[in-house]
Amino acid sequence: MADDIKKNKAKIKNVAKKELQNQAVKRKIKVEKGGQKKIKVDTAKENKIRKVGVKKPVVNDSKKNETKKNQIKKRRFYDYSLIFIILFLLMLGLIMIYSASSYTANLKFKNSAYFVNKQLIFVGLGLILMIIVSIIPYQFWIKLSKPIYLVATGLVGAVLVIGRDANGARRWINLFGIKFQPSEFVKVAIIIFSSYYLVKYKNDLHSTDRKVAEKKLWILFGAVFVPTLLVMVENLSTSIIIFLIAFCMSFLGTSNKRLHTVGAIAMGVILFFSKPFVKFIYERGARDYHLTRLLVWAEPEKFSRDGGYQVIQGLYAIGSGSLFGKGLGQGMQKFFLPESQNDMIFAIIVEELGLFGAGLIMGAFVFLIYRMIKISFSVKDPEGVYLVVGIFIHLSLQVILNIAVVTGVLPNTGVSLPFISYGGTSILVLLGEMGIVLSVARSIKLDY
Repeated sequence: MADDIKKNKAKIKNVAKKELQNQAVKRKIKVEKGGQKKIKVDTAKENKIRKVGVKKPVVNDSKKNETKKNQIKKRRFYDYSLIFIILFLLMLGLIMIYSASSYTANLKFKNSAYFVNKQLIFVGLGLILMIIVSIIPYQFWIKLSKPIYLVATGLVGAVLVIGRDANGARRWINLFGIKFQPSEFVKVAIIIFSSYYLVKYKNDLHSTDRKVAEKKLWILFGAVFVPTLLVMVENLSTSIIIFLIAFCMSFLGTSNKRLHTVGAIAMGVILFFSKPFVKFIYERGARDYHLTRLLVWAEPEKFSRDGGYQVIQGLYAIGSGSLFGKGLGQGMQKFFLPESQNDMIFAIIVEELGLFGAGLIMGAFVFLIYRMIKISFSVKDPEGVYLVVGIFIHLSLQVILNIAVVTGVLPNTGVSLPFISYGGTSILVLLGEMGIVLSVARSIKLDY
């Protein structure tokens, strides 16, 4: 009985082996001794038969290859044009800082390159920070939005207690020998927190029930008002920028525009009546640091000893620049213009490089903002969109306000020109923000 079973098994194995050989001949598969197979790739089909008598389903090679090609074609986007324009503005800023500050630096520190050397250190640190932040997924910052907001608010609160006075205002903190301006961190903290909030409550913010949408908007404005009011005590211009960042982002993040319409009208009325109001309260005996800034704006000639001198000298610099300017390093107003390497550096640029140089810088900023808008339209994740939108709103506001201040359209509020004005904290925060933009851009997948 056992012998019959063995013979039947051997017979079945031989039959199966012959069938396999016949199939192998048809598929151009070479069968070696011991029943092992060596597969030749068939252009139409690629089947591997591992056990005798067992067939695997046929895989379509063309579809498999197409899938692999599609995976290979997906490339992450890296905006090199954005990096180029950032480097261009940084280089131009270093050149203009040296031109504007060399005389003052030589008088005070016996080193004409004192300010540009310090700025160069911060630019180097900022670029390293930008690279690191660009590698980190931007979702990381969204997850930390609440702690970032609390830390930034705590720091601006600490300024009022342990801050250092400079030029009549308390804006800096000195920790472990490092001097920095916490209000600059609040700007990016509000951008990150607003991005988180607008996405989390997007259904309520786009609700057809107006009360539901306005309630969420008031909660956001309340959260923004806390650091804004703390900053406003000593830095009116930065507090305005912080509030406007949240105001503009929330305008884009809700379908209910009533609060924004009322707010925009109120801001327009305040700006229109600000000059006569300031004069009125001054005549009634009011005196204040911020009031003096507004009085200088209203009548710079009359209050030249209280700050109007800087505004007037800035206007002289702009007026003497003509089309192509006096030439790099040939400007004269930097000898009379206080802190010319800081907020008033645009006046020196116009004087030395003329309207051509001013147009070149403004064109560079327009291109930078255009690239960020392009990225925001290409990103599918709403959190990434709001981050980029918030950063280009911040950048746009600072450029517009700085140029408006230098030309006398708005009161002198101490707003720096991004990437160009002297300032370590400002350049670190701006390059950190550019790192976030690049991180968002890296999430874009290109088909090529």
